[in-house]
Amino acid sequence: MVSQRRASLLLALLLVIPALAQDERPSVSIPQPKRQRSTPTPDSTSTIVQVEYNYAIKDRDYLLSAPEELVRFIRAETELEVSLSWRILALHDRSIMDALMLYMTGCDGEMRITQPEKKNLAQYLQNGGLLFAEDILPLGANLRRSRGGAGIAGTAFDQQFKTLLKDPQVLGSKGKDWRKLPKNDPLYSAYFDFSDGPPLSGISQGNVSALEAIEIKGRTAVIFSDLNISWFWASHNAPGRNRSLQFGTNLVVFALIQKYAGRRLPVRR
Repeated sequence: MVSQRRASLLLALLLVIPALAQDERPSVSIPQPKRQRSTPTPDSTSTIVQVEYNYAIKDRDYLLSAPEELVRFIRAETELEVSLSWRILALHDRSIMDALMLYMTGCDGEMRITQPEKKNLAQYLQNGGLLFAEDILPLGANLRRSRGGAGIAGTAFDQQFKTLLKDPQVLGSKGKDWRKLPKNDPLYSAYFDFSDGPPLSGISQGNVSALEAIEIKGRTAVIFSDLNISWFWASHNAPGRNRSLQFGTNLVVFALIQKYAGRRLPVRR
C-alpha cells in the first residue's frame, strides 16, 4: 500500500484519488474511458512534450509513440480526472513553457542545441517545469552488444545531456548538482507504489540502478534515467511494460503536484 507521505497528501488537496496500490484501489461506478488513439492538442494545459532536437536519429533517439502510449494508459487505467495530451516540439518553440512535463530521449545521435533553445530550456526549468530525460536503448540485439545494455553511465546521450545542463545558458554550475533519488522520494509514491525504487526491467548488464535528479530552489526540476524505462512504454510485448507505464504515471502525477499544488486541476474533457 502506498504510504501517506507528502505527495499523497498534496494529491488529496488537488482532488485526486489518494494513492493506493493497484489491487486495493476502490471500484467506481463511472465507466472507464474507451481505449483509442489520442490526438495531440495544442491548447491543453496538461501536455507532455516530446523534445525534438537537431541531428537526432529518428529510429534510435526518439520514442515517438512513448508519450502517446503513456497518455492512453493514464486515461484507461487510472482515476485521474485531468485533461492530458502530448505533443512533439523543439526547444525553440515558446509553447514548451506551457508543458506539464518535457520528455527527452537519446541513444546514438549527436545533440546540437541552439542558443535560443538553451535560453528557452533554462526559462522553463527556472519557472517550475519538470524535465524527464532518458538514455534509451532499443531492444535490438546489435545495440545490446555494442553498448552492453541499459543502465550504463557515461553513454553518448548521458554525456551530451549533462553537458547541456552545465552550459552557462542553461543551469550553469547548478547543472552539476546531481543526486541519486532515494527510495523514499515522493516520486515513488505519487500514485503507484515503488517502495523498492524505479522499475529495472530495461537493465541488461548495466552498472546503474537509480535515477538522478537536479533541484532548483528545493523543487525537482530534472530527472535523468539510464534505466530504459520509457522504451517499455512504446513496446507492447515487452516484459515489465505495465510496471514501466505505472512509473510514467507517477512522473505525470509528480509534475501535477508541483504545478498545481493549492490550485484546482484542469479536468478531463
